[in-house]
Amino acid sequence: MFPFTLLADVEVVAAPSGEFVAPVNPDQSIEVGLVDDSKFNPRKSHWYTTFGFEAMEYDLPFSYAGAKQNFDPEKRQLYGGRLGFGREIYLGKGFMTSTRLESYYMGTLFESAKTADPNLPDEDVATVKDTGQIYGGDIVQTLSFMWEMKTKNPLMDSWAYLTVEPFVEFGVGKAWAFNKKDYSYNTSIVEEYDQSYTDELTNVKMGGGINLTSRQGFFLYLKATQNRYDITKRRSKGYFYKDGDSPAPVSTNALTTQDPIMVYSLGGGYKF
Repeated sequence: MFPFTLLADVEVVAAPSGEFVAPVNPDQSIEVGLVDDSKFNPRKSHWYTTFGFEAMEYDLPFSYAGAKQNFDPEKRQLYGGRLGFGREIYLGKGFMTSTRLESYYMGTLFESAKTADPNLPDEDVATVKDTGQIYGGDIVQTLSFMWEMKTKNPLMDSWAYLTVEPFVEFGVGKAWAFNKKDYSYNTSIVEEYDQSYTDELTNVKMGGGINLTSRQGFFLYLKATQNRYDITKRRSKGYFYKDGDSPAPVSTNALTTQDPIMVYSLGGGYKF
């Protein structure tokens, strides 16, 4: 449908010849039929996408006692990101609910092999390398309440309108993880320890956070969730040896319990 113009409250004069002349005051013309879609309406249902950065700790039951190094159970730091796509429904009175699908990956992104200073006496080769990752997917249901606020932009000296939306969420999902520790020491004493865990997991999570949405549909979020990972299948393999000993397989400790894991997220997205 093409937009058209109506002439409101203007005088149309007929010339003696019977022809109509231009309106006396053409500045009074108004346009109708135009819909301004540039403004985002937060009180409507939308599709939306999300992207965020995350961090978590993963429990690992490493156990080794050597002449130079000991390794105990640890909480390994993992970092990564999460993508999501979903649909939110406006319920009325400021309440909204949404359903979305998510995928994520976190790993030892900033971890490198730790090598002893070669200038130290008797330090020929001594390294420790930690490798780890977890990836998976969740289906998430949220419930939120929103209100609008006006805030001043200190950089532009102007006012901005934001929608504040605290929310709670519940999700279930499936994940896979791989973690490994590789240690070697080769000086007057020789010892090595190599162990890995390959896990399949189910996940139930609950959490909450807050969205800040602009008039253009872009939003920023901050949230924390408690994840209860259950290791449904674990495979462990590796070996160790000490100076003068033959290589021996590591203990295949099948411990599959995980303490509740907190995951902290900072990200954003777009509603359309």
